[in-house]
Amino acid sequence: MTAALTYPTTTWTRTKTGLIAGVCEGVARRLNVEVWLVRFIWVMTVLLMGTGLFAYLVLAIALPREDKIDRAYERMIFGVCSRIARRSDIEIGIVRAAAVLSACVTFGVSLVAYLLLYVLLPEPTPRPE
Repeated sequence: MTAALTYPTTTWTRTKTGLIAGVCEGVARRLNVEVWLVRFIWVMTVLLMGTGLFAYLVLAIALPREDKIDRAYERMIFGVCSRIARRSDIEIGIVRAAAVLSACVTFGVSLVAYLLLYVLLPEPTPRPE
């Protein structure tokens, strides 16, 4: 019998039916609030502080789409985020969002850390069922 890799349950997703990338609708579903409220808050953060656009782009890159969850843990760039998510039992979208934010804040340090994790972090081994 072959052991299968286990993946954390994914609840932070984007929707395929959203207006732009499905981020607001996905966040609204996760938080169990109305979509218009999330969109209103997002528009206010864009207009008042400008950070909403950055946050939306980060989440659009990091969160898997609901219809592609089965491929969410596939390698994107070296597969480091996928390894971290599986080893720590954290959702892939959260790990990828943290990696994107880290890269934007400290590009050089994050790049070196990412490459070190690629070399040092072993591939996950299948767990027996």
